[in-house]
Amino acid sequence: MDGSHRVLPVTIHLLANPGDSAVFRQAMKRILQGLCLDTELFLVSERAAPIQFYEYRKRRFEFPGISVILFLREDLGEERISLLQSFFQLPPWNHVNTGFGQGPSPSCQTSDDFYCLDVHMPVWGIRQVHYGAEILRVTLYCDFDNYEDSVRLYEMILGMEATSQKIGFCFFDLHSTKHTSIQFSLKQLPPGVCAQVKHACALQFIIQAIGQLVPLLPYPCVPISDMRWQTQDYDGNKILLLVMNSV
Repeated sequence: MDGSHRVLPVTIHLLANPGDSAVFRQAMKRILQGLCLDTELFLVSERAAPIQFYEYRKRRFEFPGISVILFLREDLGEERISLLQSFFQLPPWNHVNTGFGQGPSPSCQTSDDFYCLDVHMPVWGIRQVHYGAEILRVTLYCDFDNYEDSVRLYEMILGMEATSQKIGFCFFDLHSTKHTSIQFSLKQLPPGVCAQVKHACALQFIIQAIGQLVPLLPYPCVPISDMRWQTQDYDGNKILLLVMNSV
């Protein structure tokens, strides 16, 4: 890294409980340093008070609504992968049992090895791949009936078409180099499985103008500062829209 950061169209905002932000930043830095990306994808700040337990109402048959997966090449060093996996065994990381064995559906290749910094934040994991670029992929898991609408919503916000690799899964390539790629993806959950909203997480998107976008959003969009607006998607994920006019 040269000290400069590439600006991405998406930033993941995490709200830590008082006193936890510094240790959370360090924990993520240890995991992410293996990819050596010149980007600032995650921002951690602190909330005024912890989320109360009663605010989290677990429904039956839920799957974590947001994941961060690092797809790492085996041939570039299994020692590196083992080291990064070992970091998940240390505090403040906690193992997450999704309750779905090999993922939310038989066709999902994601194993059950997920970890989180906080139950209200995204789950994290590492997967080994045999070829291609290494990938950091942020995935939103959508309720079955919301998937198609969600794809259109994020295509509109990002101003780009999603790349569909198979039914029920698509991604947006946010930044790529010869060796690494950052992706924002959507995955459809099977019928009867709900996406578990992560309340200490918000997705911030950079947009050029707000006026024409607001009437097309599925939920009310309200200003929270001179440049930032807040709304939500079909599954209840918090969306921040940062208006940055091009010069």
